[in-house]
Amino acid sequence: MADHSIRKYHNGDYFAVRELFAQGMLGYVPGSTSYMLKLPQVYGPILASFITLQLFYRSFFLSLLVVGISLVSIYFLMAFACRKLVKECHNGDLLNVEESYLRRPNCCFWVAESGGRIVGMVGARPGPNSSSDMSLQRLSVAEDQQRRGIAKALCTTVFDFARQQGYKRVILDTSTFQVNAHKLYQHLGFRITKIIPGRTRLGRFAKMSVVFYSYEL
Repeated sequence: MADHSIRKYHNGDYFAVRELFAQGMLGYVPGSTSYMLKLPQVYGPILASFITLQLFYRSFFLSLLVVGISLVSIYFLMAFACRKLVKECHNGDLLNVEESYLRRPNCCFWVAESGGRIVGMVGARPGPNSSSDMSLQRLSVAEDQQRRGIAKALCTTVFDFARQQGYKRVILDTSTFQVNAHKLYQHLGFRITKIIPGRTRLGRFAKMSVVFYSYEL
């Protein structure tokens, strides 16, 4: 028996939902940093700097210091990008969840609760390009509550809601470096419909892409 329950959002969940989303996004910082460090255009210059400093200054400490500064800089760069996205969402649909989701037709927002604590969230709104699509949005589960079936239960809630409203598909999009999210969506039966290269300066440099998924109801 599941030790969590899923219910519709109410205004008392406001701060918990915003904090959960922020923590979920910031949880991607280590993974995105690792993703960046695997790119030749990133590790190449770092390695070259290390070798150059060793050859010209013969200082292992200096070489290691430069590498360390490079790693920390990349980490904070990814943290800055995640915080920027969090701020955009906090000032967007999460600024007034009731207005964005509950007062609009064919929209809804749910939270997962366990032990009196909000541990998961997800929203659903009509897709932007087709009257047959329902868009799954803002899926997030607290880090210490992952791998307990909460994300799957939240997605299933969206599937059921979309069917009840007469939609034929549930769609979503996510970025390349959100590896665990990709595993979840593919496990649930989503299929990739298209991949669009990142349009920001960072996205182009890191060859990040936005991956679009679709689930047939």
